[in-house]
Amino acid sequence: MLKKVTLLKPDQAKGAVKEKFEEIAKVKGDKYLTPTWGFWGLDEDIINGWWTLTYRLQMKEGSVSKKLMNCISLICAAEVNCPRCMNNHQTHLMEHFNMTADEVEDILDFENSDIAANEKAVLRFARNVAFGIEVSDEQFNELRAYGYDDLAIVEICSMAFLESSMAKHATIVARFEDGENWPKNNVPSSFYHSNVDR
Repeated sequence: MLKKVTLLKPDQAKGAVKEKFEEIAKVKGDKYLTPTWGFWGLDEDIINGWWTLTYRLQMKEGSVSKKLMNCISLICAAEVNCPRCMNNHQTHLMEHFNMTADEVEDILDFENSDIAANEKAVLRFARNVAFGIEVSDEQFNELRAYGYDDLAIVEICSMAFLESSMAKHATIVARFEDGENWPKNNVPSSFYHSNVDR
């Protein structure tokens, strides 16, 4: 029988990792302390690194709006086809940014939706960066024309790298974890929990 990776559960965390779990729950909400954090939480330095990036890119104000940065997360999760990641980001966008379910669907089909042209440019650029699709000079020029400076491009790329990595973890490694034992009050919805470890 396969010996799965034993995730560090919230009630088992101690010291600095416990404090980090509490910080994540305080900032994002209890139900966003998902199994992924139990994976990174096996090491204090590793969870600190992942959370520092997540907080900076998803929650802290920067050059690119937080709503758009979180839309990048959703696009990356969809590209990897991770149902639990998609549910996480869909729920987060609706709860933290007051988006409707239809508006979230527009993000998932951004190329064919009527969202703003500058947002389409960012999402297209981020998707390409995340998944190794060539980025053209025209795409860089388009971002510049919409007012995105060097720091904004760094933020967009960083979010694309971060979320595509997290989504790949969820689809490739997570099925080798004991996520089925993760507390149900620490996941965005029952739909999320039904897709843990698949």
